[in-house]
Amino acid sequence: MRRRALVLLVAAAACSKAPPPSGGPAPATSAATSAAATAPPSAAAPPAPASSAAPAAAAPPPVDACPAGMQHVPGGVFWMGSLGVNDEESPRHRVALPAYCLDTYEVTVARYRACVQAGACQAAHPDKAWCNASTTDKDDHPVNCVDWHQAASLCKHEGKRLPTEREWEYAARAGAEQRPFPWGADPPDGRSCYSHAGTCKVGSYPATAYGLFDLGGNVWEWTDSWFGTYPGPSDAGTLKVYRGGSFSRRFPKWMRNALRNRYRPDEWGAHLGARCARDLDPGACPEGSLPLEGGGCRATGEPEPPRRAPPAGPTTPHASATATREPAPPAAAPESSPVSITRDPRFDEDCRRYKPRRPVAYLVKGGGFGDRQKAKGACENRDVGVGFNSVCCAQ
Repeated sequence: MRRRALVLLVAAAACSKAPPPSGGPAPATSAATSAAATAPPSAAAPPAPASSAAPAAAAPPPVDACPAGMQHVPGGVFWMGSLGVNDEESPRHRVALPAYCLDTYEVTVARYRACVQAGACQAAHPDKAWCNASTTDKDDHPVNCVDWHQAASLCKHEGKRLPTEREWEYAARAGAEQRPFPWGADPPDGRSCYSHAGTCKVGSYPATAYGLFDLGGNVWEWTDSWFGTYPGPSDAGTLKVYRGGSFSRRFPKWMRNALRNRYRPDEWGAHLGARCARDLDPGACPEGSLPLEGGGCRATGEPEPPRRAPPAGPTTPHASATATREPAPPAAAPESSPVSITRDPRFDEDCRRYKPRRPVAYLVKGGGFGDRQKAKGACENRDVGVGFNSVCCAQ
């Protein structure tokens, strides 16, 4: 009797040490993903996209689980655009978004190379200064010199997609926090890779909202959205929106979260790269919003956003025109006022510092952006804006 009890005791102990039933690892939680984001990905082995096929015995993943290398962006309602800055950012309007996933880092050279080696991506354009893919020591820098089609192919290969313009601005603003810059209200010095000779290693600066790095600076990031007038998104167009500022920007204004920029899908430059997004539960509209017929969410109290046709071309110049190493933008339609060129000694010191061969500042006003580009001749842009070019000239 005593021996039989001992046998039963040993059997019970063995059962208590048995491994759990098979069925695959538990899905990663958003907290685990955030912890993994504290160190940049290895250049030699970038994180592989999570497989969409789950073991048959595994429970379905929670709706807020994002794969490794991505961060959970909670759904919410925020104000998009700005007041009184320029027509492109107006009218300011409320936008509701369901939760989604966003890459922790910008797409790196190593990550893009893996897509090329898999036959899913075309090689990045290598034939311009500052293009990272043509170097051998920048695997952990953002890939640049990729057009919209190439960026979209990378995201598709990883089972992801490019973010919409709304998703990008929501993440940069930290949702309802309405941050003017991804890191807050402070200027970008020491917080972003800008005014810099070339790109920086991803993750070189502190993470911004939701554990995301380099939303402002390093490289601008393609979105999936067509450029059009606010508030409604455009169904089609000729120009795709990109956001975030780049390493070559010298003025904090180019890091603003509300700033919009655009290119044709086949254009590219050293200033431009990508970050991918992924859906969670597109039908789960956040509190304070209602589902829209055909998908999407609408902030409560806001009219349904109209689907707007895109304009024939840009109404203001590209931000990328402020640096000579970034591609020039398409010309805007001519304006009614004639072009004028006047001396502007306020910026002589800036010209002497940054354009030593062209130390004298002038202001070019009127006409369209293309008209001003022609009028400035051999002078170089130091800054541009709606209706003006600030240029540095030899005399």
